[in-house]
Amino acid sequence: MPGQAQPDAMPFLRFRLDAVVCVEPAGLGPSSVITAGNTFTLRTELGFDGLFVALLGGDTFNVFHHVQNVETGATSVLPLAGGTFTVPPPGAAAHIAVVCGPYTTGAGGNLPIPAGFAAGTYRILTHVHAVSGAIAPIVAAFHDGLIVMVT
Repeated sequence: MPGQAQPDAMPFLRFRLDAVVCVEPAGLGPSSVITAGNTFTLRTELGFDGLFVALLGGDTFNVFHHVQNVETGATSVLPLAGGTFTVPPPGAAAHIAVVCGPYTTGAGGNLPIPAGFAAGTYRILTHVHAVSGAIAPIVAAFHDGLIVMVT
């Protein structure tokens, strides 16, 4: 499922959450299968379009990643770890990449392999909202399309 965001009122203002991608270290690139013991980051691609983007300039947003283990049903929230951004001026606001992490896998990590299983499979739901209480109910987004497996 692609990201869902509001508002979507072009030509005035549109907030987009385009993708959430898992990236392993050492230039391995995007991957949804991670080797246990490796670290990974989550890159969230988003943007703002329209005539009123300048009104959000300088506002701060947080990117949160909620995790559900498919095998056990256990849930958690990954640490914010770099998941805060400030809306830049129009033009630059059309594409923003927010990198969160690094996070860890394996025993004692953020995404461990559950006891008794050969791998751990995780659903990652990402949500983005403004820090300002006045903006948060109006400008928000979520993405529920990332499944990651730790082997």
